[in-house]
Amino acid sequence: MATRPLPVSELEFLQITANHLEFVKKLERLGWTNAEIREFGVEVGTKWFRLGQQHLDEAKLLEAAGCIRACHSRAYYAAYNVSKSVRYLVKGIVSLKGDDHGKASVDLPHDFPNVADWSVKISRLYEHRLRADYDNWSTTIADQTLSSQTAISDAESFIAVAIGYLDTKFGIKL
Repeated sequence: MATRPLPVSELEFLQITANHLEFVKKLERLGWTNAEIREFGVEVGTKWFRLGQQHLDEAKLLEAAGCIRACHSRAYYAAYNVSKSVRYLVKGIVSLKGDDHGKASVDLPHDFPNVADWSVKISRLYEHRLRADYDNWSTTIADQTLSSQTAISDAESFIAVAIGYLDTKFGIKL
């Protein structure tokens, strides 16, 4: 976490810096070093990670309550927000628009552990989230090929791998 609070809101920080890693490189090229930019970038990325963890906790509660549709949705959003965090922390930028959902599975860093497997699993979580959130057919729940337990397990495993990856690659403790 940053040594001091962000001087602006998280959204303003994202708008001002765009790609926080590129912003730091530009400052360094000018001879202006500012580690706080990176610290603030880590703080913003960490907040997406925490949101993903919150979604996972909610998915577990919803599954226990028998709310299978909502469970699938929250399990996907757990993986999605952690993916967003990882992509932002590694690449410095993510989209704040709906197109980012398509990047959650295909734009993970190339050195992320088992990246191809995670790409498939996150895509599958997304497909099931869409079905759970939008299909109103009587067979929607039965048509889900991914059980709610598997959705939770996949999201939980992805979060665990991301924790290890960010710690190993950047020393970021989550």
